[in-house]
Amino acid sequence: MGTVGIVAFAFGAPSSIRSNQLIGQIATGEAWGLKAPIYTQLDIHIESGVEVTYADEKPGEPPTTLRIARGAVGWAKQRGLTELWVAAAAPHLWRAWRDLRKAVREAGGGIHVRPCPEIELYPWNGWFSADSTQQRTRSEKTWNRRERVLKLMPFWLYKRVAS
Repeated sequence: MGTVGIVAFAFGAPSSIRSNQLIGQIATGEAWGLKAPIYTQLDIHIESGVEVTYADEKPGEPPTTLRIARGAVGWAKQRGLTELWVAAAAPHLWRAWRDLRKAVREAGGGIHVRPCPEIELYPWNGWFSADSTQQRTRSEKTWNRRERVLKLMPFWLYKRVAS
């Protein structure tokens, strides 16, 4: 078994929207190249033949970014992984990466976190989808309004809201 894993965060719902298809493609490509398992959400499709673990979630009730990060770190620790690559939509990447790093710290460290470089190949505004069932991922304007608050929020408060 290798020491690298991929964590793929959905960006909206359902799995058929472009952002989630791209995230699935990026995660799958990295998994093939690195011979790595993936930890992800129900709305991310991973090609057959790739080892995948799905986060504990109820359909229609997506877990918070921090809950996914904590689940991924527990999964990684269980497997002895020392590196996690983040596959997320560009607008979501800063928070997915931050939450994953914080979850690693909470769990005692020992895991390096890095973003998948392919994320940068897609334009920022191309990640949003009017077809998403999650209003916050339908437009850049709606997303930014929410993210500004989350960026300014102290992490201790964010943890209480996102846990």
